[in-house]
Amino acid sequence: MKCLIPGPNVKVLGRTIHALARFGDELYLESSPEAILLRTLNASESAYAMVKFNKVFFSYFNYNYFSAKDQEGLKCKISMKSALHAFKSPTHMDKQVENLEIRLDAESCKLIFIIKCKHGIVKTHFVSILDCKAMQAVYTKDLVHNRITSSQKILSEALGNFQSSDDQVNIEVNTESLILRNYVDSSMDLSKVIRTQISIKSAEFDTYVIGRETVITFTIKEFRALLAFAEALNLPLQLHFEVTGKPVVFIVHNNTTFEAHFVLATTKSDTPTQTSASQNSTITDRKRKEMGFNSNSVRKKPNLDVDVSKCLDEDSHLFDYIEMPIDIINAQNNDCSNKDISQSIIQENVDCDNIPPSPTSKMKIKTIFKRCFESTFDPRSIRGSVLAENSDSE
Repeated sequence: MKCLIPGPNVKVLGRTIHALARFGDELYLESSPEAILLRTLNASESAYAMVKFNKVFFSYFNYNYFSAKDQEGLKCKISMKSALHAFKSPTHMDKQVENLEIRLDAESCKLIFIIKCKHGIVKTHFVSILDCKAMQAVYTKDLVHNRITSSQKILSEALGNFQSSDDQVNIEVNTESLILRNYVDSSMDLSKVIRTQISIKSAEFDTYVIGRETVITFTIKEFRALLAFAEALNLPLQLHFEVTGKPVVFIVHNNTTFEAHFVLATTKSDTPTQTSASQNSTITDRKRKEMGFNSNSVRKKPNLDVDVSKCLDEDSHLFDYIEMPIDIINAQNNDCSNKDISQSIIQENVDCDNIPPSPTSKMKIKTIFKRCFESTFDPRSIRGSVLAENSDSE
């Protein structure tokens, strides 16, 4: 295989390689008498991309340059990182590159990219061929119920309102509008999740044919990548899909020059969590009424059932009783009878037979000098020598 790409088209090829790099780590090349196909597949096999460059895209094209007898063209697989090294800055390639030559070195099994820049600069990249095989995905884009043609700007602006942490997006279509929603798993806490919903009227699209109302869910990462590709080339985007569970096909094409297909797998959405915000509020209010919650009413303390209280009383591991000697019990009774009135009021509900709990750190600070602030405290009652006399005059 040998082909020559003019400078303006090199920019398109560079943007294509960068878009495919956001899908998969391996790049499949296949040449035919009429076109060259680039394919890739992500690791989870849920996203597939294919870009077809027709013969008119090249200034020179020969699919079996090294073997005229062989009617089959090139079929190989290369690393996506190796391909990216040849197209590091696709934005300014049309201003710096005069042409690009791609050819196969049959002896060393390498794919050679020769970039001829201005001022006589030539850059040559040798990319090793990992395998000699092709890849083909099976999907349908013509016999589908729903077909939408939209400007990439509309969908890009709508998708810009979603959070960067969103993994999947829902598209709900009916005869009047298209609704975009971020997917929220039912296991997540809905009070801590930002719900985003955008409704676009059917009049905003170039073509809007809905044969069957449905909701589809797919990954948002690859959706952003294909939208960026369509935005860079300033081309409209076509959506072809059926129902949830069947793949959705996004098509970007430039008449007879090239055509790109992006196929994303769809998953069944969780109906209770993917409803609109108004429906969510209605469901929440209904649940609160069923549970007896009212925002205007005062919350009452829960009452234990009779059977539950009996179980608590009979539960030995919750209530441990300690047998104490009789002399210790009598001493505690005498101590309790000698308390002053204020102390008896504070501890009138405390049972002397039970051991009081250990005081907290704040209780310890308050009880250390408690007697010093009692109204009936007499300093002369303290036995022992006074180490520091009162300096205040009496």
